[in-house]
Amino acid sequence: MFFDPYLALFSFGVGILGAMFGGIQTFICTGFAGIVVYALKAAGVEPTLLGDSVLNTLLLPAIIFNGASVATAVAARKYPEIKGWDITRSLIFTHDTLVMLVGGLAGMGGYLMFSFLSWIGLPADAGSTSIVLFGVATRLLLSTGRTWNPDATAYYKEMGWQYWVFQSVNCIAVATVFALLLAEAGPEFYGVGFSISALLLLFGYAGDGQKVPTTHQITNIVGVTLGMTSGNIVLAVFFGWLTNIIYLLFAKYFNEDCSTHIDPPAVAIGIVSLILNLVF
Repeated sequence: MFFDPYLALFSFGVGILGAMFGGIQTFICTGFAGIVVYALKAAGVEPTLLGDSVLNTLLLPAIIFNGASVATAVAARKYPEIKGWDITRSLIFTHDTLVMLVGGLAGMGGYLMFSFLSWIGLPADAGSTSIVLFGVATRLLLSTGRTWNPDATAYYKEMGWQYWVFQSVNCIAVATVFALLLAEAGPEFYGVGFSISALLLLFGYAGDGQKVPTTHQITNIVGVTLGMTSGNIVLAVFFGWLTNIIYLLFAKYFNEDCSTHIDPPAVAIGIVSLILNLVF
């Protein structure tokens, strides 16, 4: 059984919370909650309520992030103050009940999609796949501008091979550090890298607001690869690097300067998790 009426109603409310607070803000909270859960586990405490009800339901990105993302696309059609891709904004400023209700419906839909994909045993990350499917549907149904970025190729030509070397060095550093850290910590803690990366996005809102790099797609796949390959660090680093390359390409071609948000980290995690499940 993949449908729980209580969780469906709960997810409707959670989707509204996503619209109220913003997609990135709630994702940062997901990272914080994850770190607390792993800290409790390290202390020998089993955080059942915090893990199941808070981290895996209230702050599950497939629910709360979907609510924020879809509601933002709807708000952008009505209010020039916000763009459809800007998931960093609270939508409270709209004072629009419809926008909030759309967030609720998207949250409920995200729960149903996540639950169904898990139920059928999809050989890919169910949460990321749910976010991608909702992002694509939102782009097709609510787009008011560009559906892809034709300027991406010119950008990469201008940047040259140095761009890819720079990105690869940074990515391999992140993947290596977390692969070694998680391998030492053990299988029970393979997911903590994802939580740390999510929380680090907070620094994009601190100080001068300087943008910080997105790394949770790397750390997520590093942990998943370690779990599937009995702790093989080389493969974890390789697939972490591959995930980041997919993330960069998708972000530039299909998210930046486009009309709505299709989450590039979710796309990368979904694709590489599928590869891992098919290969291992």
